[in-house]
Amino acid sequence: MSRKFPFWAFAFWLTFLPLHASPVKIACVGDSITEGSGLSTPALESYPARLQQLLGTNFVVRNYGVSGRTLLKKGDYPYWKEAYYTQSHNWYPDIVIIQLGTNDSKPYNWRYSTNFVADYEDLVATYAALTNTLRVIVCTPCPVYGSGAYDIRPGTVATNIAPAVRELAARLGLGLIDLHTRLAGHAELFPDTVHPNSKGMSAMAAVMFSSLMPNPPSDPPPSIEFARSGVNRLVLSLPLDRGGMVIQSAAALGAAKTSWSIAEQNIYHDGNELRQTNTLSGVARFYRLWQP
Repeated sequence: MSRKFPFWAFAFWLTFLPLHASPVKIACVGDSITEGSGLSTPALESYPARLQQLLGTNFVVRNYGVSGRTLLKKGDYPYWKEAYYTQSHNWYPDIVIIQLGTNDSKPYNWRYSTNFVADYEDLVATYAALTNTLRVIVCTPCPVYGSGAYDIRPGTVATNIAPAVRELAARLGLGLIDLHTRLAGHAELFPDTVHPNSKGMSAMAAVMFSSLMPNPPSDPPPSIEFARSGVNRLVLSLPLDRGGMVIQSAAALGAAKTSWSIAEQNIYHDGNELRQTNTLSGVARFYRLWQP
C-alpha cells in the first residue's frame, strides 16, 4: 500500500496559504508552449490545465500564454503589448510563473539581446509591484531539439537565454524552474523540436508542481495503487504530494530494456489522492512512476 498524504498538509504547503480564505491564484505567463500550441485540446492538455488538475480546488490556475510572443520589448511580437499582459496583472495573482524566451532566440529578435536581462527585470517588477505577498517564479525555456524550427535557435536558447534566466533568478532571489535542464534528453516529447506534445505537457506540469512545493518529498516513490472501475477501466492512485511525478506505462517488461512511455490520461486531484483512469485493452500493461 502506498503512503497516504493528509489533505490538510498538502493544502498548507505554501506559506501564505493559511492567509487565504479563497483559492490561491496562479497566473501562467508565456508563449505558445504555455498556450498549448499543437495540442488537440489545450484547455485540458496544456501545462497550466494539467497543473490545475494536480493542485485541486484550493488553487486557480489561469493560462495567459500567447503564441509567438517575446520577452524583449523590441521583439517582433512583444508580450508586453498583449491583452493577456494586462489581464494577468488585473487578476492580481498570488503566484506568477513566467515562461518566455524561446522566441527571443530568433536572429531578428536576438539582435536586441543586450536588452534581454533589463527587460526581464522590468517584467518581474511589474508583477512584484502588485502585492507584497506575490511570488514570481521564472522558467528557463524548454530545450529546443535538432536544428530547431520557426527560426528558433537551439544554441542561443542553451548558451545565452537559459543561463541569463538562471543568473537573474539567483540575483533577484526569485523562484527558478529550470525546464531546459529538467526536460533535456527527451526529444520524443517535442515532435516539432520546440513544442511539447501531450506527454511532454504532463512532464512539464510535474516539474512545475514539484518546483512549487517548498519541501518536495525525498523518500523513494510509493507503489501505485490499482483499482478496477467497471469491466474495462483501471484507476491508478498516488499520494497528493507526488504530483511531481508522472505515470509511465509499458506493454512488456523486457529483459534488456523496457520501452516506457508517459500515460497521456490526465491525473486529477480528487481531494484525497491523485487519480488517473486508464482504459483496459487486450494487452496487459505495466505502470511505474517517473520524475522528470
